[in-house]
Amino acid sequence: MLNYISKIDWYNVPDELVWNEVAGISIDHENRVIVFVRGETPVIILSTSGEYIDSFGKGEFTNRAHSVRVDSKNYYWFVDDGNHTVSKYNSNGERLLTIGIPNKPAELHSGIPFNRCTDIAVDYKNEVLFISDGYGNSSVHKYTLDGELITTWGAPGTDPGQFNIVHNIAMDDSGLLYVADRENHRVQIFDQEGNFVNQIVNMHRPCTVTIFENKLYVGELGYGLPVNKDVPNIGPRISLYSLDGKLINRWGKGFGLGEMELMAPHGLTVDNDNNIYLAEVCVAVLSSLGLEVPQYNGKVYNGLRKLEKVN
Repeated sequence: MLNYISKIDWYNVPDELVWNEVAGISIDHENRVIVFVRGETPVIILSTSGEYIDSFGKGEFTNRAHSVRVDSKNYYWFVDDGNHTVSKYNSNGERLLTIGIPNKPAELHSGIPFNRCTDIAVDYKNEVLFISDGYGNSSVHKYTLDGELITTWGAPGTDPGQFNIVHNIAMDDSGLLYVADRENHRVQIFDQEGNFVNQIVNMHRPCTVTIFENKLYVGELGYGLPVNKDVPNIGPRISLYSLDGKLINRWGKGFGLGEMELMAPHGLTVDNDNNIYLAEVCVAVLSSLGLEVPQYNGKVYNGLRKLEKVN
């Protein structure tokens, strides 16, 4: 079992910064934690020890923040499935590029960008980027770095190359793409032309994927239907895989705020000390199950968690 201490109260922010849940999280080249929240001020920047540094983005995103990734040149990419756009920012909080037409979704499952896009992977070596799309599409789109569409692959379904909510995407050093095919309970692996390479199975609702030190971290959601509410060993949890799909280890013993419990891992990043920072969408998940968000130390849990590595 992976060995972590779960810390919910690990950070401090000004009182005026409040949010319902955290959708995405990443770490930049200055070792700052970039937190993408569903709240009035959607971007919060913290140190890895939890000290408040900065915030921005008020009025620039909808309440459907979905993912943030920091690329190899330290640009921030924000995916907003509420207005069907992907935006590139510099580390000063200045918007540099928007891909997609705000509030103009493509036809449902048309394969045309975007209908509730979900995540992005950026490859400067090949001068391309890849966007998963998403809730209202079943596609991966390949773009130039300037936002020109090159090609698209994927369709609804369960076969290789088909998706049932393409929810997250990550890229390894060789350029292979790891796509969280959430409701098909697998991660599919593709080359950059969209050719199916492999798939990793025996997981439950993989929601977030991140590659760190040549290992694949997968955040898995727990039950999604009342009928399997009491089924053990299906998450929520964090699973660690080799890049060829071998399970290395897991952390998490189900649903809650207990010592080894999680709520709804939706975004995940890892620092140089192998600590994990989690974005959890408690409101979205719990409300869909007819449950209330629990309190922690007298406050409603807002979805920002650190798993501190124990050696």
